[in-house]
Amino acid sequence: MKRLTQWLLAAFLLTSAIPAQAASSPYAETEEVFWHVMESHLSKPQANQLVKGALEAVSKQAEQQKHLKLTVLPEDDTWPEMEQRLVEWQRKGGWDTTTVSNWAIEGMLSTLDDPHSIFFTADELRLFQSDVENQFVGFGFRLRIQNDALIIREIVPNSPAAASVLKRGDQILKINQQSLVGKSFEEAYAYLKGDEGSEAAISVYRPAEKREFVVKLKRAMMSLPEAEGHLFTKGSVGYISLETFGSDGAIQFRDKLEEFKRSTAPLNGLLVDLRDNGGGYLSTARDIASLFMEDGLLMYTTNRNGVEVETWVRNGRDIGIPVRILVNGGTASASELLSGALRDHDIAKLIGTKTYGKGSAQQVIPLSEGDALKITLNEYFTPKHTVVNHIGLTPDILVEDYAAQVVEALYSLNVRSWELSDEDGDTVINGIPFPTVDPLFKQGESGLLVRAEVLAHLLGDKTISEKDYIALAPYLEKYKTLKLTSSNTVHTLTYNIP
Repeated sequence: MKRLTQWLLAAFLLTSAIPAQAASSPYAETEEVFWHVMESHLSKPQANQLVKGALEAVSKQAEQQKHLKLTVLPEDDTWPEMEQRLVEWQRKGGWDTTTVSNWAIEGMLSTLDDPHSIFFTADELRLFQSDVENQFVGFGFRLRIQNDALIIREIVPNSPAAASVLKRGDQILKINQQSLVGKSFEEAYAYLKGDEGSEAAISVYRPAEKREFVVKLKRAMMSLPEAEGHLFTKGSVGYISLETFGSDGAIQFRDKLEEFKRSTAPLNGLLVDLRDNGGGYLSTARDIASLFMEDGLLMYTTNRNGVEVETWVRNGRDIGIPVRILVNGGTASASELLSGALRDHDIAKLIGTKTYGKGSAQQVIPLSEGDALKITLNEYFTPKHTVVNHIGLTPDILVEDYAAQVVEALYSLNVRSWELSDEDGDTVINGIPFPTVDPLFKQGESGLLVRAEVLAHLLGDKTISEKDYIALAPYLEKYKTLKLTSSNTVHTLTYNIP
């Protein structure tokens, strides 16, 4: 549901204090990676494992690119032998050192069976760091898909799109004559992304005016808030959505809580949205946890030698109100760490679907030529020693539908008055819009239909079928305080629990 990036499942990061060691060898970075992995990776890999992986990767590329047969010998099982073989093969194939080095490094890392240990080129490292800090290069609009059309659902303030004539609800048809109609988010993203400062001609259709026009925009670097929040219009419940655990995440989270406390009515509860939050910095997770509890164990970590270390929250403050955390399959790493800790301390309950299952911590290590290695050093466990890695956290209340998750969370916080509507493709629940793949309402042969799971959780009616949509009319007759109003194409459902 949240913005698509290639680093969606960002690492749960520890900051590195390990300096890169310069070396005279043409394969200095390859050697650095070899020794960092040998000495630090959680799995305790063997030298022959890494050497074989590196050489087989180079041999495979040689076969694919130049039909060159390069044989990996059994005796090639130490770094000096691997370096000698790389020098020989490079000359034989005529490649540059950087290319062969990158192949070898990727080959070594592939033997670890660890998707979170990654080699970053300098450019990739900048992209990764920008994503953790919720920065990106783009035009400044967010999209949703409806009936195979890419529709602008939000325009980022102070962006190129904000300075243009674009509006919410506009449909993006083409970019530089490349049609985006019928494309998936992934396909559209591939065409829309580009370098900072690059320009594109975007063909747009505006349904309200029934006209098509072209806008020329330049891509720019933008910083989005890491934490955004609002008060629901009913029930005196706060809502904070955390996009990432970047360096400003805890400060922005704290500021939203302070803003809520300055409202006229005291808070009755807090809803924290960690859906599709792929992680970030340990320090940010710890600082956010300190906004919920005065003192308490945050997690256990173990290293490759089985040594267990405790990480604690100190000098925090008690939140003092019930908390619900929304989670799904994109909730990973630091998001799982925070969710598990707050649940284990009986501060929060988890609502949604099972989380991703990344219970490991990485360190980003700079290399001598400006690149970097992100390497897994630790596995972490919740305060009650719950295993997260490769398993994930099972929510306290399992709810599949994206909008129904919000309804159920509010219901569990004793909200008894409701207003739900569709606006610009979002499902608006008690004044806060939530982007959803499927609209809340649609027309059917029997009249207006509503998302079955949303209605079931709203009414607390377990007899409602598991169908995607059901006719609304019978429930309007059955539940006297359930009301429907319609204005143009906007339908609004209100409900007051007796």
